Amino acid sequence: MILDEHLSAPQGNLSLHWAGRAAMRLVSTFLLVVLGLMVLAIGWQIGTRYLFNAPSIITEEFLRFSLIWLGLVGAGYCFITGQHMNLPMLIEALPPRGQRFLQYLNAMICGLFGGVLVWGGLTSVLGNLATVTPMLQLSMGAMLSAIVVCGLMIVVTQAFEIVRLAKINQADWGLLAGSFLACVISCALIALLWRSEFMAQVVASNLELTSTVVLFVVSLVLLLIGLPISVALALAGVLTLGLQLDMSLVLPTVGETMFNGLDSFGFLALPFFILAGNIMNATGLAGRLIDLAMVIGGRIPGSLWHTNVLANMLFGTLSGSGIASASAIGGIITPVARQKGYNMAMTTAVNAASAPCGMLIPPSGALVVYSLITGGSASIIALFMAGYLPGIIMGLCVMIYAWWYARKNGYEVDEARPSGSEVLRIFIRAVPSLLLVVIVIAGILGGAFTAIEGSGVAVIYSLLLAVLYRGLTLERLRTILTESALVTGSILFLISCSTVMMWSMTFASIPETVGSLLTMVADNKFMVLLIINIVLLIVGIPMDMAPAMLIFTPIFFPVVTALGVDPVHFGIIMVYNLAMGIVTPPVGTVLFVACSISGERIGAVTRPLMPIFALQILGLLVITYVPEVTLWLPRLLGL
Repeated sequence: MILDEHLSAPQGNLSLHWAGRAAMRLVSTFLLVVLGLMVLAIGWQIGTRYLFNAPSIITEEFLRFSLIWLGLVGAGYCFITGQHMNLPMLIEALPPRGQRFLQYLNAMICGLFGGVLVWGGLTSVLGNLATVTPMLQLSMGAMLSAIVVCGLMIVVTQAFEIVRLAKINQADWGLLAGSFLACVISCALIALLWRSEFMAQVVASNLELTSTVVLFVVSLVLLLIGLPISVALALAGVLTLGLQLDMSLVLPTVGETMFNGLDSFGFLALPFFILAGNIMNATGLAGRLIDLAMVIGGRIPGSLWHTNVLANMLFGTLSGSGIASASAIGGIITPVARQKGYNMAMTTAVNAASAPCGMLIPPSGALVVYSLITGGSASIIALFMAGYLPGIIMGLCVMIYAWWYARKNGYEVDEARPSGSEVLRIFIRAVPSLLLVVIVIAGILGGAFTAIEGSGVAVIYSLLLAVLYRGLTLERLRTILTESALVTGSILFLISCSTVMMWSMTFASIPETVGSLLTMVADNKFMVLLIINIVLLIVGIPMDMAPAMLIFTPIFFPVVTALGVDPVHFGIIMVYNLAMGIVTPPVGTVLFVACSISGERIGAVTRPLMPIFALQILGLLVITYVPEVTLWLPRLLGL
């Protein structure tokens, strides 16, 4: 699904090539302008709070609708760049013809989904033209046109993808026709089955169980064929709703449901924290924390490994991404480790296993997403405070095994000790970067600003530092804004599509059904939590954190809270579980990144990784069954 590849080599149609390039440039410019205006708006919001003790309501409305447009248009652009998450395991396991068949089929399904958004979006636009927003007095129809724009972008990109594949494989016209026929037959069979007397009787006799089976089977099949996770979740939700409602009523509402799913002021923390982390990373400000970690970790046997863990923990608080941490820190540590004769499989394992620590240590985007999925039942700041000790425990588990391995194999303490003045210089250089976290957390705790405004403060502070240290040019800023908008678009589209799935789950009482099944297997919260831990550890292997949270939080959250589990405590359990999953072979994305940097084979890295996992699972059990480890700090601060 990469329109860019098709446009990069025009064959006899230069006008199409340049038109496509111009359209891509226009959309990317639109995204960076919207994100830039959002930064200015949140700055104004914070300023009015300080100056007049009354945040601007106008900017709040502007930010809400800008976020929706950023998410939907950014999602459309992500179809051009191929940035939407999927599970390509089956496609990669098939022979070339099978791969191309599924690529054609996926493009057609995505194109149909885009068509549904266009159809439903136009219906919503026409039905809301006369309605205006409360503060800005803008037409709601105009605001809802973001659905149409997103749908059109998906349809166009999927059409180009099919043409691109057909041009590359000119002998595949039969395969293309076969995939088209498979798509048509599948749609026809689903329509016939859903309207059949048999399905009506099954639904009438056991609605909840039937809906649960349909939701999970459909989503599993769509994920296995390699469809983008966001589209798979939305379509599974639509088909589940179709068990009770006529499809002619469901399909036109899909786009508006997705639009409303993003209409939350709380989601603003995501793009701003992502942008702040990207600014710190791209301008070298986060690199100062690595120097500090080298000073701290250099006094323990296997010093480079401990430096790696500490650097990932510090760096992760700014990037919020396990992949970014594994890439940035691994790129620095790996050549030094190789030069000093360190075991490279162990070095890679240490880098991979410690990279997700920053996803627990605040400010963490994963914790923000969890808070929003639970409707604020777990506050963002309480989750932030609760994440410190579990994040440190995850890192300490890696350091304990690294220390034991170093002692066993004769690794000495690094003899090159920096002087006192050098240590002081490194610390002073790192202080401005460290202050980002201190200012944001202290400001939220002290009531100086909300968690959302805190994310804006993070952006403003990182921009000021970047300008002060001359690490930012206009071209670099453009790149940072565009990349941040694309990452944000991918995540927000996933959230908006999951809204359709959550709607279907609520409509069919699926969480209650799963809860009943769980309580049939286990009758106390300790066993239920153990089962959930096992499920999440398994699910985390093929699935990234964001989609896994969006799918399983609405299912498990009502179950555990009914059993008396604190919402904040359960949020940390979920993030810890899924953070381990992104490192677990054979699919772990962070593990792939760490291995690509070091050049080690996954099989070689798995051996030293297993004892680290065993310790981290022990840490998970402590966090699960000793809630005070997680809740001590939030309770101490009155949260």
